[in-house]
Amino acid sequence: MKYKIITDSTSDVTKEFAEKYDVSILPLQVIFEGTAYKAGVDITTEDFYVRLRECLAEGKALPTTSQISEEEFKDEFELYANKPDVTVIVLLIAKEMSGTYSSALRAVKELGMTNVIIPDSRQVTFSLGAIVAEAAKFAQTEPTVEEMTAKIDDLIDRVQIYASIGDLRCLRAGGRLSALAMTLGTMLKLKPIIEIRDKVDVVAKVISQGKATRWIVDKVAEERDDTLPIYFGSSEAPQILDEFRTKFKDVLRLSGDEEEFPLGPVVGVHAGPGCAGIAFFKKK
Repeated sequence: MKYKIITDSTSDVTKEFAEKYDVSILPLQVIFEGTAYKAGVDITTEDFYVRLRECLAEGKALPTTSQISEEEFKDEFELYANKPDVTVIVLLIAKEMSGTYSSALRAVKELGMTNVIIPDSRQVTFSLGAIVAEAAKFAQTEPTVEEMTAKIDDLIDRVQIYASIGDLRCLRAGGRLSALAMTLGTMLKLKPIIEIRDKVDVVAKVISQGKATRWIVDKVAEERDDTLPIYFGSSEAPQILDEFRTKFKDVLRLSGDEEEFPLGPVVGVHAGPGCAGIAFFKKK
């Protein structure tokens, strides 16, 4: 059986990885002052963070985001409507986080296609990217549809992400912190650590980035199934990733070829600059 994997830009899968494994990435939009840009198409990740930092520095309204439309999904799915030998696997931002998932379901129903599978990833950013990556690798082994769906269900059940937040203002704007918590957190230099499962939850608050990094490393070392890779992600926080890769190489049992999926414009709206973390798969 042949497979085509489609994801959206909130998975933060790099173009290089997508090209290598024939993964299609559909862009959500980020909106600055009323002007919409398709993530990774009309605006690069680098340009996005330049503009976001300007908004933060100048006290301007932060950008917003917009989901993928039903018509955009129909345009993509129609490419496989007359290819019954191809099963389309669609891995998108969690349905609780965006209407993108519902748009995809409506598109499939409208087209009457039976060769499209759209599980709820329950994830976003590079934890979604980790699911996409492992599913794409597994698809190359030419599994049956039953084997493929079972694999994806297992990946979704076991994926875990821990990341520290660098700028509390974006987390506050997204409703994840109260105004008081943001003020106190900024004064005390607190680093919230988040996880994702249907929504973003703050699971710990520590003082200093060093302690946040150590917290994440300890949790990954404790919970990880080391038969599967780990994935790094950050929003312009290379120094934190360097610490993961060098200082904690032995603790994390790194091979040296781990993928890094930078947080793109859509996720960057909510995470802000300076976010960094690890996605991995938990032990059974």
